[in-house]
Amino acid sequence: MDIVVYLHESKYKQSTLKVLELLERCKLSCIHKTFKSSDMLEISEVLGEKVRRYPQVVIDGERIGGYYDLVEFLLNKEIINYAGEPQWKKNN
Repeated sequence: MDIVVYLHESKYKQSTLKVLELLERCKLSCIHKTFKSSDMLEISEVLGEKVRRYPQVVIDGERIGGYYDLVEFLLNKEIINYAGEPQWKKNN
């Protein structure tokens, strides 16, 4: 999976840390793209659709969204279980 996490350089909110921790627990590597502007217009232009908050996760070119959207995506792909734990025995 090609994963890009779009972050704000100084606004590391709890949701940003949760996204990064979840990806790390699942042993999924990602690229960080950092924005300096608080104006969401810049990231919206990069992603090609209106974005309201950081972080934003893009997987294989598809915008997934924030933390809860990432959890739903990983559940649907059977990468994590409902407790948020990796399902390596099933997938690897």
